[in-house]
Amino acid sequence: MKTKMRFGLTVLLTAMLLVSMAVLPAVSAQANENIGTNTENYEYSIEKEYGQLFLEKMGYSAKLTSPVPLKNMEDDVEAVAFSVNNEGYIIINVNDLSVPEFSMTSGSPFVDESKDYYYNGPLAYVEAEKLKDKKMKTAYIYKKEKVDKSKKLSDLKKTAIETPNIQLLSSTSGSLLHTLETWEDDNIYCGPIAAGITLIYLDDYCNPNFVDPGYENQQDLLNLITTDYISNSPDGVSPYGIRDGLNSYIADQNLDNSYSSYGTLFNYNKLVSLINDNKPVIVCTLNHPTFITHATIAHGYYVLDVPYVNPQLYIVVNNGWGDNNISILVDDYLNKQVWIE
Repeated sequence: MKTKMRFGLTVLLTAMLLVSMAVLPAVSAQANENIGTNTENYEYSIEKEYGQLFLEKMGYSAKLTSPVPLKNMEDDVEAVAFSVNNEGYIIINVNDLSVPEFSMTSGSPFVDESKDYYYNGPLAYVEAEKLKDKKMKTAYIYKKEKVDKSKKLSDLKKTAIETPNIQLLSSTSGSLLHTLETWEDDNIYCGPIAAGITLIYLDDYCNPNFVDPGYENQQDLLNLITTDYISNSPDGVSPYGIRDGLNSYIADQNLDNSYSSYGTLFNYNKLVSLINDNKPVIVCTLNHPTFITHATIAHGYYVLDVPYVNPQLYIVVNNGWGDNNISILVDDYLNKQVWIE
């Protein structure tokens, strides 16, 4: 009797194990579809595969590693950041698989995988520890509605088979003719840095009278700007403050009969025309949790059409922290733009 009981118990346990193994993939898939709810120790497989295909469709060979979950300002996981080829990074929204920003050449801002990070959209990230005692300075909340991610991934796989890599044609993409400087200074904030990078570019490639010979270097030009023209306050400077400071500078250079600085709400079509005319554009965001605004410098743009129903507009920027070639998705966090022409 004992032998039969042992045999029956063995058969029962084996059957239970087989049943549990059979349902595991379905549970994993369901967990990933609800990634915003439970993300502990998950490898973000759908996001990883989608991101790799996204980059391959653009002609890049990409290996995604080191996923770092990013929380929105409501304390829910909203996105995941991957390192790309150990050189760049890509951020993918876990709710709708949109790609708000990526770079193939700039290292990931999220270098410590043991830390918690808040992400409020492109170029708006902060360590959770550093946000504890600070007051939020933006009303903007980066949050996307959930979609069927498995279907969206399947659609991208289908286009990967049916269509060639996206061609960034001259009619839908463009860039400055030369490379922006990648100035950064721990003691100088983004507004004056954006102004300085803009002025030195125009001096080098538009009119040599924009910057006097003794100031054609990072330290002297930024010191001049912060002393006489644009505030270097920790609270930041408004886009119109940058505009007005640049106009005062232009007048002092005796260039005001030929050039002016302008400031408007963000306008993608105007940005395109300026970059096509080889003029950088200072683009200010309103989504950073601890700054009133953040100034970047646009040096390119492009449109992704496939496999998207609605074209996805991207601009390529210097992030204000020493890196060019950051692609950011155009959305309503882009507030104002300032330029010289």
